[in-house]
Amino acid sequence: MKQKSLIYFMLCISLLGNWVTSYAANDMVLRKSLPLLDSLPVQDISGEVAPFGTPIYKIYAGVGPFSPAQRARLNEQQIKLIAESPFYHSDSVRVFRSELANAVMYKESIITSVFDEDAKAEGSTREAVTRQREVKIIAAIHLHRKLTNIEEIVKNGGFSFGILVLFILLITLINRLFRILSRKMADWQDRIMKLLHLKEFEFFNRDRQLAALLIVLKIVRWIIYLLFVVVTLLTIFYLLPWTKEISIIILNAVINPLKNILLSFWGYLPNLVTIVVILFVTRLIIRLFKFLKSEVEKGTLKIPGFYADWALPTFNIFRVLIILFTIVAIWPYLPGSGSQVFQGVSVFFGLMFSLTSASALSNFIAGLTITYTRAFKLGDRVKIGEVTGDIIEKSMLVTKIKTIKNEEITVPNTKIMNSEVINYSTCAPEMGLIMHTTVTIGYDAPWRQVHQLLIDAALNTPLILKKPIPFVLQTALNDFYISYQINAYTRSPNEMAVIFSDLHQNIQDSFNKAGVEIMSPHYKSIRDGNTIAIPEEYRPKDYEVPGFRVDK
Repeated sequence: MKQKSLIYFMLCISLLGNWVTSYAANDMVLRKSLPLLDSLPVQDISGEVAPFGTPIYKIYAGVGPFSPAQRARLNEQQIKLIAESPFYHSDSVRVFRSELANAVMYKESIITSVFDEDAKAEGSTREAVTRQREVKIIAAIHLHRKLTNIEEIVKNGGFSFGILVLFILLITLINRLFRILSRKMADWQDRIMKLLHLKEFEFFNRDRQLAALLIVLKIVRWIIYLLFVVVTLLTIFYLLPWTKEISIIILNAVINPLKNILLSFWGYLPNLVTIVVILFVTRLIIRLFKFLKSEVEKGTLKIPGFYADWALPTFNIFRVLIILFTIVAIWPYLPGSGSQVFQGVSVFFGLMFSLTSASALSNFIAGLTITYTRAFKLGDRVKIGEVTGDIIEKSMLVTKIKTIKNEEITVPNTKIMNSEVINYSTCAPEMGLIMHTTVTIGYDAPWRQVHQLLIDAALNTPLILKKPIPFVLQTALNDFYISYQINAYTRSPNEMAVIFSDLHQNIQDSFNKAGVEIMSPHYKSIRDGNTIAIPEEYRPKDYEVPGFRVDK
């Protein structure tokens, strides 16, 4: 369907060309009856004389009220009128000489005049300039009449029709070629396309790649269509004498911007080479620092006083500094970097950064301080202020903590700098973390028995180390009870909640089996009529609830 539409478009263009041709022929007849000065383009500053599209000579000097451009337009009008005359003969073109000026004439009409100013502007003599213009005028008229005779028109029309047929065949061939290529792309999808993903996110899968390639193929196909249409139209218009000027105008409209682009690119090429060299050197330096970072992380390269966990943040800092230095280095070589617009945008971004980056900069500095003081690392169990959990992410701006309830808390680094940080994981691998809890037991229970019961409960708790042996501290002798603190070692600080829960369960079981009550702080020691504070399964078989004692 698209191919047929394109063919219809080309046929319409061909009909339009025939209409332009007939209009141009009628316009020539109309111009003969109009005054020549009515058609002078006042704003045209060009002095080239190009009656049939191709310049044949140039006028450099103005005479009286006429500028070089106006004189050139007058010459063009005369040459066109003479070329269209059915009775034209080259022998009628002659040179008229006088003291004031020379003139190239056709019969009694002046085609062009040559003054001393013209000869001086061209660095020649009046006679030589006149002779050159006469020869060029005769040659241009002869060529134009040759191209506009019936035989030449028929021949060029045949060429134009052949070019149009060739264009249709090429468009059909290209259309089929791209259809085959599109089908092959779908068949080769698994072989030629690789998955592009960032971590776990697959942002450019095979289906998206295939869709993108098909869009690119479609764009390339229409670009080729456009190029073929332009080349075909230019060729057809150039073959027909009445539309030759149109083809030259279109060609100049296409070539001049391309020429300017190529000239601009050629002039910018040294700066581009400089930018490429700077980027290449920057990439090499970054790769060198990345290699050193990996060697320090693996332990192959050891620097005294420099820890392995400093390697990544130090590399990131150096990389940012190198990139910033690279931007500063290539800035003067960017196109338009010296323009006022470019400078205004630079000032705007600088002002925006300075106004909005105060808190971010303070967090960044705090992040650097935390990194190089080694307060914690990823996976550590910490307590920061009122927050307790595991470190799951460290950045230069914030730190993320996951609590035992699977709550993710984001803490700004400046807040961490202003708070105390308790790290439960730092000493755990080598020395072990001492976990402790306190129970209160009445004065009637022997303290040695209480110590042993607490130690047994700790040793029966999973993830508690057998060595070093747990120990008990008596932290207070209160009014109604004694505070006993059990201390036990573990190397699993991230399991603190589970360890405490298991330890408390084992303490209850150990004391209940031994028949020792764990007194609450306000528990009264009056036993009259009250059941002992031990679960029923742990009580003696002959246990009876004591009655009330009444003294007479």
